[in-house]
Amino acid sequence: MLLKRRTIEEKDEEKAFEELFRKNYSRAFYYALDWVGDEETAKDVVGDCFGEIWRQYERLAGMELEAYLFRMVKNRCLNVLKHQAVEAGYRDEAMLKMELIEEEGDWHEEMLEKVEAAVEALNPQTRRVLDLCYFQGKKYVEAAEELGISANTVHKHISKAMAFLRESLFNKKY
Repeated sequence: MLLKRRTIEEKDEEKAFEELFRKNYSRAFYYALDWVGDEETAKDVVGDCFGEIWRQYERLAGMELEAYLFRMVKNRCLNVLKHQAVEAGYRDEAMLKMELIEEEGDWHEEMLEKVEAAVEALNPQTRRVLDLCYFQGKKYVEAAEELGISANTVHKHISKAMAFLRESLFNKKY
């Protein structure tokens, strides 16, 4: 007897829920659409709300479900709008960072071109010493052995190259 009664109650709940759905889906959809301005988002909001009402149907029995539904739709729309505002803030911040990176990248490229031009302007022996010590990472002694000059001469070439690069790149004399 208890099993039969429960089945009847469940069928009554389903019918009542179906009636709530048929009667209010369109109104709830357009209400949500007014809030969020996007059809797909409005459909998602309304669908989520009806799903939540169905999950809690036993607990909500005896309540004015239409009012509850529209309050729920409004609250979910407000949450969606808040979330969209946060996403927009992150998107704006990311765009700003990308612009800064692009500007910085342009500055780096310009600086690299200036460095290359300044290095090319060095006399060949100084350029070779700079290449060995700074670009190939060799110690002054190793560069000196390879070039057949003293480590002191390598040091003088490096000092001369650095002074020339500072002046060429930054207009600074030391």
